[in-house]
Amino acid sequence: MTPASGRRNTTMAWADDSSLGLHRRALLRFKPGGPSTVLLVKKHRDTEASQKLEQLATWLRGRGVQVLVERQVLAEFPHLEACSGNDVHSVDLCITLGGDGTVLHLASLFADDARPIPPVISFAMGTLGFLTPFSAGEAEAVLAKLLWPPWQAEPVFCTLRTRRQCEVYWAGRMQRVHMVLNECLVDRGASPAMVLLECFVDGRHATTVQADGLIIAPPSGSTAYSMSAGGPMVAPSVPCTIITPVAPHSLSFRPLVVPENSVIEVHLPSNSRAQARASFDGRHAMRMLRDSSIVCRASRYALPMINRHPLDEDWYEGITQKLRWTGSLRPLTSVTHPPRDRT
Repeated sequence: MTPASGRRNTTMAWADDSSLGLHRRALLRFKPGGPSTVLLVKKHRDTEASQKLEQLATWLRGRGVQVLVERQVLAEFPHLEACSGNDVHSVDLCITLGGDGTVLHLASLFADDARPIPPVISFAMGTLGFLTPFSAGEAEAVLAKLLWPPWQAEPVFCTLRTRRQCEVYWAGRMQRVHMVLNECLVDRGASPAMVLLECFVDGRHATTVQADGLIIAPPSGSTAYSMSAGGPMVAPSVPCTIITPVAPHSLSFRPLVVPENSVIEVHLPSNSRAQARASFDGRHAMRMLRDSSIVCRASRYALPMINRHPLDEDWYEGITQKLRWTGSLRPLTSVTHPPRDRT
């Protein structure tokens, strides 16, 4: 524990892991000359995204930037360089062309939590998303303004979006680890029966629920599946984790918000009527055997997402414009009815 303050005969110390800082908003600044290596990730099997990647790669290379792409799209862009597994941590900037799914795919490339993640700027390609504050049509203008002279004039606003490290255990042994930005979902899969799940928070039994499933989500996932299941919308800079049931067989089980540094365990007991299925950010689906568990904890390194506006303004703009949150409920001032047939 690290001492935090002291007065007279009373002392206070941090009980939380000091490595998990709760700072979520940052100002980003590149060194003079801007980024030297950029990773471009595009929406899969999208012609428009491919054309934009080609255009943006040409523009970046004209500024002396080394451009990397994923190996699986190298056939489309043979004149560019492929990014291997070790290269992702050496790039200065990641650029996505697509929607939220493309951002989730990019995050999955950083499969471990051992090293910091480079900053990410996302350009929307005509899809609904909360992680893509910029449009693809303004990509060159935005990058020129943010990253190159006079880069000193304006700060680059950044939100540190935390992920969750999800450890899968069976028979007391860790089987695999997944990093999620949106959610970890444990559900009944193809079984017609509800699944029985035990939930523990910081080692303490919180609840046992019969439901279609249970969602563990960081704030970035609060506007995804968790919201559809009745969970709260949470601003990305709030340090918390959301536990949301999916169709629980209970009138009292409501979504739960716990501290970000809490360790959450979802256990499938041996007396569950059905086996379960787990998925991580909508991918890597796997079958959960009885007496297996998933332990979710906050990641050490967050995903730095470049914003258009300071603080959480991009997020509020997204929920009001894309979800019509707080839309007007006023009745129409006048209604025109078709004339009635009086015959």
